Amino acid sequence: MGSRKGKPKKPPSPPVADEHDATAQPNDEAEDTDEHVLRPSSTMTREVEAITANELIARTMGSVPEMRAFPRSAPTEPRVSDDLTKTIEVPSAPRILIMDAAERLLAHVEFRALTEEEIAKAANVSIDVFHAHFTDKRALLETLNERFCAQAITVTDDATRSGIWDHAGSREVIEIAVRTILDVVLGSAPLVRAVLASGDPELLDGFRRVGTNVTAKVARVIGEMPGRDKPDQRDVAFVFLLAVSLAHHAIMIGTEWSGVDFDRDDVHERTILAVRGYLENRPRPS
Repeated sequence: MGSRKGKPKKPPSPPVADEHDATAQPNDEAEDTDEHVLRPSSTMTREVEAITANELIARTMGSVPEMRAFPRSAPTEPRVSDDLTKTIEVPSAPRILIMDAAERLLAHVEFRALTEEEIAKAANVSIDVFHAHFTDKRALLETLNERFCAQAITVTDDATRSGIWDHAGSREVIEIAVRTILDVVLGSAPLVRAVLASGDPELLDGFRRVGTNVTAKVARVIGEMPGRDKPDQRDVAFVFLLAVSLAHHAIMIGTEWSGVDFDRDDVHERTILAVRGYLENRPRPS
């Protein structure tokens, strides 16, 4: 921050008598250093040319059709535990910059088409900084997937807290839960597409954990409600399978598969109608 007008400048400290410093020049670069610029700690590291995400996207547009109906919500992560250093990093740390840059690029470029160097450039870090946090591109995708799944489970847990559904019916609980899970999945469409396209069983297992969690939590809430003719856990599971299947199809292929396009709100409303139809006609135990 610059000095205020009229404030006298502090005189410089007298130089230390040292014959080795007699010819030393002032460090003019110190005042110009931007604290947000990330520099490798070793002089032997390889630097990559800084490039904005928009510039990289402009070079690679067309790899993946942009999904106008399902914009990606920005990832948020207040703090994250860094397994590499066993410390807590703040959001501006290189690890978070790399993760967020990768998600921005995934909105326009297929994950398999991205290189580690391009992701590092978009995050404005060196390739060595990238590898200091992620072994390879697959490790980065795994971390992004874990962040997404953790957020999805947190949203589900918050939406099914005990006591907030005391005066609601089972249909209302299911419909709100379906809307919530659709928002989560469609809001992270580029990342979900990358995980689905990978076909990696370990990554897909994260999606199963999200589905298992939301099914169990909603079934528990409904089970605590009065009345006998209520959807059981298999009914709840099928409802979420139906909703997420529609969302995954929209992400991977598009909503215009049948020749008619649907925007995001329309997908929400029609999915709820489909859920209602199933619940009203679901098989009852004899």
